Amino acid sequence: MTHPAIPSQCSVALKEWATVLQALAHGEQLVLIRKGGLIEPGSGFELRSPVFVFYPTFEHQAVNFLRTPYRRYFDEAVRNRPPEGKVRVAFAGSAVSSVQSAQPGLVERLSPFHIYNEAFVDQRLKWQPDQPLSILVVRAYRLAAPSLLPVMPRYAGCTSWVDLESAVSLGGAQPVLNDAAFEQRLTELSRLLPQSWQENRRS
Repeated sequence: MTHPAIPSQCSVALKEWATVLQALAHGEQLVLIRKGGLIEPGSGFELRSPVFVFYPTFEHQAVNFLRTPYRRYFDEAVRNRPPEGKVRVAFAGSAVSSVQSAQPGLVERLSPFHIYNEAFVDQRLKWQPDQPLSILVVRAYRLAAPSLLPVMPRYAGCTSWVDLESAVSLGGAQPVLNDAAFEQRLTELSRLLPQSWQENRRS
């Protein structure tokens, strides 16, 4: 499969736990499990852009929501936390596909592709129970030149997406997993996802 090229720059950022970004950087995580932020416009999580940069967050992340072998990423994220008032943008993501589900069994089957534990899944399902979980399959890229940006007041709040003040360069970004490794993992993942995922998959 040929994956679409990412653009030269991007100003759309997806907020994600800094701990999860460490897992993405090590090729451990391929799926994001979302329900949208507290002040999300509309209903639940929506994919605003097929390509985005990751905006690492430290709010609400908790080590007790991670499976034990991956709790080291929490400490790693804390050690690498930038100075107060700054955010370090070091990774980009390309959405391969997404699927919605309210079944905890699906998330459990996907455990080889994420670092969350049962407590996290249970908490996500109970919050706004009328909304299904959005499971986003992503390919992560490491930026050639990470950007240390000032945190603007409008970036604050429990929302999934932010428009950065200025675009971040994606030139020279390299995928965390090479094509062969990513395709192998994606093939394994696809066997666990419902048919609707195949129908939504980006070619």
